[in-house]
Amino acid sequence: MQSNFTPSSKSSSPQPQRLPVNPRRHKVDPSLRKRVVRACNACNVRRVRCSGEQPCQRCSKTSRECEYPAPESDKHSLKDELERLRARCAALETGFKIAAPGEAAEIIGQLDHGGPGTRSTAPTFLSVSMELDQADTNDGRLLVDPCGTPRFFGETSGATFLDYLKQFMLTLVPLTFQPESADGSSFVASIGRYQTYDSRPIPNPSVDPLWLPDQDDMALMLAQLRAYIQDGNGEFPSGGIYLWGDLTQFPTSAAPSVLLSSMTTDDTHRGLAFYHVCFALATSFGHQSSRRSDQHAGEAYFKRARKLLGNPLDTVRFTLDDVPVLTLMGFYLIELNRRDAAYVYVSLAIHIAIIHGAFRSCNDEASKRTFWTLYILDRWLSVLMGRPPTLLDEAIRLPLPCDVPSMPPCAGLRAHVELSRISGYIVCETFKIAPRHYQRGYSTLNVDKALDQLENWKLNLPPVLAIDVDADPAVLSLHLAYNQLIVLTTRPILLAAVKQAVAERYMNGSWSVQQHAHSKYVQACPEAAQRNLLLAKRLRSTRKLLQAGLHFVFNAAVILILDQILHSSSTAPTATALNTPVYTLEIDFAMRTFEEESRTGTNYPRDCYKVLQDLKALVDRYLSHGHGHFEQSNDPGLVINTPGTQYNAQRGAELQGNPLNTTAGTVYQELRTWMQSDGLKLHNSLLI
Repeated sequence: MQSNFTPSSKSSSPQPQRLPVNPRRHKVDPSLRKRVVRACNACNVRRVRCSGEQPCQRCSKTSRECEYPAPESDKHSLKDELERLRARCAALETGFKIAAPGEAAEIIGQLDHGGPGTRSTAPTFLSVSMELDQADTNDGRLLVDPCGTPRFFGETSGATFLDYLKQFMLTLVPLTFQPESADGSSFVASIGRYQTYDSRPIPNPSVDPLWLPDQDDMALMLAQLRAYIQDGNGEFPSGGIYLWGDLTQFPTSAAPSVLLSSMTTDDTHRGLAFYHVCFALATSFGHQSSRRSDQHAGEAYFKRARKLLGNPLDTVRFTLDDVPVLTLMGFYLIELNRRDAAYVYVSLAIHIAIIHGAFRSCNDEASKRTFWTLYILDRWLSVLMGRPPTLLDEAIRLPLPCDVPSMPPCAGLRAHVELSRISGYIVCETFKIAPRHYQRGYSTLNVDKALDQLENWKLNLPPVLAIDVDADPAVLSLHLAYNQLIVLTTRPILLAAVKQAVAERYMNGSWSVQQHAHSKYVQACPEAAQRNLLLAKRLRSTRKLLQAGLHFVFNAAVILILDQILHSSSTAPTATALNTPVYTLEIDFAMRTFEEESRTGTNYPRDCYKVLQDLKALVDRYLSHGHGHFEQSNDPGLVINTPGTQYNAQRGAELQGNPLNTTAGTVYQELRTWMQSDGLKLHNSLLI
């Protein structure tokens, strides 16, 4: 309120209230107004034209006090603040219901009536609100692919973990922001998105389902497939870790006069579908002689198999003989990074096997091994996609494979089945399928149990599956999967430790991994990742890495790049230590692998190579700035850095001048949150 004149005796009486706004009044564009935007209170009450000055002409002539109402923006800001608080309260209530479903109603009721809102078995308000304020949610992520299609990914999915990492780097990078450099910007700019081609249709070429390559090509492709994904043409002492069927025989050409209508109504030529999928996989592994024309391409072979099988929804026509074909089709689609489509075929194979009782009893050893291969593939997909497995262990009554004279040794396949069971335990704990025990330290017990199961698995391996100089490629792949499960179990704790290390270094100036509450998990994760890259280097020296191998290499490289931050954040690091990179050879191998695979492979290695490039650039940028010490000043929006004048000026400009960053106070609060997180969920969940 402004007073422009000393009020006279005429104006000493109380001023009248403003009249309400006319509801029939229409809004007019400011450029077209013939009157002032807002009249003073006196002119408004008298319904006379106001000149709009302060004081207006009428108030000046009558010596009245000229008052104007408060700007409407203040009213709007209060309304917006109210809506924001309501939304936050709703989010907090939702968090209570997720964290403690049995006690949520009582806790919320106590808070509404001003009570303490605490229970001995429920998390406190502070713990839940801190958990909600973090970027890492409890139930996975809803991510969008390049085509704009959203998909939900659970906690075990690499896409979910990568999105958590992007949010962390988005906060970390402004601390070392360089306006002149754009390296890594595409990584942090892709939060909420993931790379896949699942939304794009599978190629649908025009093909003849009965066409077959010549016998020499068929023999060569089947031999190469058997060497890659089965028993190494009988040369693997382990017997391999999969069995898809008999790859020693190849089909004979069918009569070209057969009509498609007859092929989809009888089973005369249905057996060719198995071989067409085998040829499709062989071409994806790099058999150059089979790519002389479009009809020799993997997409053409796969289309022939689809035509011979018919409509996948017509499950009445499917039999147990189709299970190996559908399983191989799922494996082929995984190699193309089409996980959604692979899930359709694997689920169909499982559905058929369950209908016919294949997982309850089977007297044929070859069929038994094929069904266990389907089981392994289902568990692998559950980890990739972050979803519960289709087949739970309770539904499996089939005995494990046993050695028979007419078949390869079963040691590798048996070990692979047992390892897949452990992965099923980990995924089931993530999705809370297993019973919940609301007790202190439950999450730690689950992590320990998962790691103990993995360690016992390794200790009980037969000598033929040991990692030595004579280990065959199937054994190397098996141990790659073992190390990946260790990474899967411990990487959220490692990410939390990295956040804590950054926060401690900036806030308190020191950090030590030995003082971390879960230091053994923090150390186990990069150790497993390093082992995997060394194993992958051995495997790649003899053969092309398949999709699973590339997936393991990518995850291991991400972990080692992250672990570089931990090494640089150790207590009182020397200048030499800060400038000495760790895991250089391993990370360079991973980068080189994806760079080379991106020239001839699918979109997957190209995307992985770009992600590793960006992430490494961001971490290198962070490491190049050294470490400062942050303190909170009296101004809640200001963070002060103390290492030196030049460093202070640079850091202050970064924190306050970077348009990608929020206020410095927000960064300070985020650092405080990182310091209090140990990477485990609330007391009743296992974060994987």
